[in-house]
Amino acid sequence: MAKRKRKKPVIGFIGLGLMGQAFSKNLIEDGHRVIGTDPQPKAAAKLKKIGGVPFATSREVAEEADYVFISVPNSKISIKASKGKNGFLAFAKSKTPALICDTTTADPEDSRQLAALCKKKGVDYIDGCISGHSENVENRVGLLIAGGPERAYKKIAPIFKKLLDDQLYCGPSGQGAAMKVLINYLCCLQRCAIAETLRVGIRSGVKGDILFDALQRSAADSRQLRNRGERMYKRRFAKPVSTVTVLHKDIKLGMLLAKRSGSIAPLGDASLPFYEEALASGYGELDSAVVYKVYEDKEKKKKKHR
Repeated sequence: MAKRKRKKPVIGFIGLGLMGQAFSKNLIEDGHRVIGTDPQPKAAAKLKKIGGVPFATSREVAEEADYVFISVPNSKISIKASKGKNGFLAFAKSKTPALICDTTTADPEDSRQLAALCKKKGVDYIDGCISGHSENVENRVGLLIAGGPERAYKKIAPIFKKLLDDQLYCGPSGQGAAMKVLINYLCCLQRCAIAETLRVGIRSGVKGDILFDALQRSAADSRQLRNRGERMYKRRFAKPVSTVTVLHKDIKLGMLLAKRSGSIAPLGDASLPFYEEALASGYGELDSAVVYKVYEDKEKKKKKHR
C-alpha cells in the first residue's frame, strides 16, 4: 500500500510588504497554502491575486498557520502585533503554531523580548532576518540569518531552504537580528562612500560610466557598488529596492548597537546626516541611492554661499 503524501505546512504572513509578497509568491508556487494579514487593503488584495488567502487579524493567521512569518517595518511593530485580543500571541492553546519567525530588521533587544513572550505561550521563536532586497528574494537569492534555539532552527530549516539559497545559524535569540543590523549598517556606510567617490570623480572630469566600470574591475568592487553605483550617477531613484526611510532606520540601529557595546562609530556619525537630510528633503520613499543627490544638493549650497 502506497504511503499517503503528507500535506505541506500552511504558511502565514503578518505583513505583506515587498518581502512578504515575494516570499508568499514563491511558497504558493511550491504548493503551500499561504495566508496573511496586512493593514493595507491593497497588500491583502495582492496576496489574493497570487493565490493566497487574506485574513483580517494576526490572531487568525497564527491559529490557522503551521509556521508564522512576521515581515513588518520595525521590531516595535512586531511586538505590538503580538499583543491584544487580535495579536498573533492570542491564539487558542489548541491552535498553537509550530513556530513563529520574525524576518523584520530588528533591535536585538526587541527580538529577545519577543522570544520571551513566545516562550511563555509555548511556541518556538526564531529571529530569521534577510540579507538581500525583495528582487533577490523573488529569485530565491539571499542570506537568511537566524537566531534562536538550534532545535527550532532545524525544525524550520526546510522552509528556509525553499525561500533562499543561503542560510546561517548564528546562535541564541537576538543573534540573527544583531547580525542583520551589522550587515545593514555596513551597507549604509558603503552607500555614502560610493556616492562620495562618484561625485569626486565626476566633478574632477571623469565620465561616470567609465569610473563605474573601472571601480567594478578593481579592488574597490563590491556588491553595493554594483547594486547602487549606476543608479546613483544616472539618477535612477524611482522604483526603490530599498528606501531612504528603511536605511535611516538601519543606520540608527547600527549606531544604537555601537552605543550599547561601548564602541566608537565615527563613520556612522559622518554618514547619518546624509540620510537625515535625504528625509528632510522629501526623498524618504525614493531608493537609498538618492544619497548621491544629497551630495549634489550640498555642493550646490556650498557654491551658493561662496
